[in-house]
Amino acid sequence: MKYMKYKIISGRYETGKEEEQTGYRQLFGEDNIQYKFDLYFHWYNLVHEMGHCLVEKYGKQMSKVQEEMFVNELAVSYYRYIGESERLRELEGYLQAVIDMVPSPVPEGQTFTSFFESIWGTEALNNVMMYGFFQLNSVLEAMHKEKKFEDIAKELGVTLQASKPLKCTASVTSSNAAAFLEAAAENMRSFGFDVPEITLELNDNPMIQCAQTIME
Repeated sequence: MKYMKYKIISGRYETGKEEEQTGYRQLFGEDNIQYKFDLYFHWYNLVHEMGHCLVEKYGKQMSKVQEEMFVNELAVSYYRYIGESERLRELEGYLQAVIDMVPSPVPEGQTFTSFFESIWGTEALNNVMMYGFFQLNSVLEAMHKEKKFEDIAKELGVTLQASKPLKCTASVTSSNAAAFLEAAAENMRSFGFDVPEITLELNDNPMIQCAQTIME
């Protein structure tokens, strides 16, 4: 039987080309863009991507849009569970400011989910603003739902084990992303999740943010 492990590839804003950075400045705004980018991608999104690895590991079946929404619920509820509500609220403020300024691309008469189900995998989704609206809105929805981490775990067939969480106190930068990922993986294992081997690869292109399966 092949051994399954994963790699999270996360691009850095500071190494991106001007045209790559422009899309994120349009999305997040010029003010404090480096920190906003790192807070989202090199803190929050690491657990989001880990969620994709766990969905595959546990064999949970759902559409791609449903999976994105589920792993956002997992990441939000995980961070609340380990006592990171203050930083989540900071992120929520940034994301809400973006959504308030970006016109919704969802046509009248369609739901958010049905619209993105209809364009998933097409060229229409392949730009920072469109995908950014989908993802940031999904994160906000997860924050507003306030699902319990115990309930999210049960959806993967995991009963949470009592364990004191490890908190990574490093500053939120791309250079510390691996430390945040390692702390999250250690916590998840202590809570009873069967977390596979997950490594982090930093990339120069900020538009590359994904998890890859590696079969050995």
